[in-house]
Amino acid sequence: MAGPGERAQDGIMIRPARTGDGPGYARVWTDAGRNFVGIDPVTLQLPEPDGLVAWFEGSLARPRPPGSLWLVAEAGRELAGFVHGTVEPPHPDARFQLLRDLGRARLVVGVLAVAETARRSGVGTALMTAIEAAARERGAEVVTLDTNLRSPVSVPFYENRMGYQRRGVIFRKEL
Repeated sequence: MAGPGERAQDGIMIRPARTGDGPGYARVWTDAGRNFVGIDPVTLQLPEPDGLVAWFEGSLARPRPPGSLWLVAEAGRELAGFVHGTVEPPHPDARFQLLRDLGRARLVVGVLAVAETARRSGVGTALMTAIEAAARERGAEVVTLDTNLRSPVSVPFYENRMGYQRRGVIFRKEL
């Protein structure tokens, strides 16, 4: 599979995110919002459209912390999806922790979003494969991420397509 800047299968190009990607980010993010609001309207919302492109452009223009990986997928000259993650070094006090993974360099994926028109076309697979490869090159040994357990798309994608295993549940309660 392709790494950043290399052509992937089926005409999908994976590259680092950059300024100018804001309109594509806003479109993909809004698609993701529509999908997830339908799954969980209590905790998720559709992003405000006014200022969304500028908000993304501001984020893309700012320096990123060490270990940050922001990748986009282009399909047919259009931004079809993006993934963000951070390679975190082993925790200095890992030997005192219960979680074994804290003693290893790990990729923490914060977001994967794919445009509605590009879903089930290989874009998500190409993005995840690319960020995993980039993280591996930076010394990561394990990946963690979370998604909405009710998602009929993302849960099977991570478990069946990408080989991830469930390791926890996040609880929430209104007060």
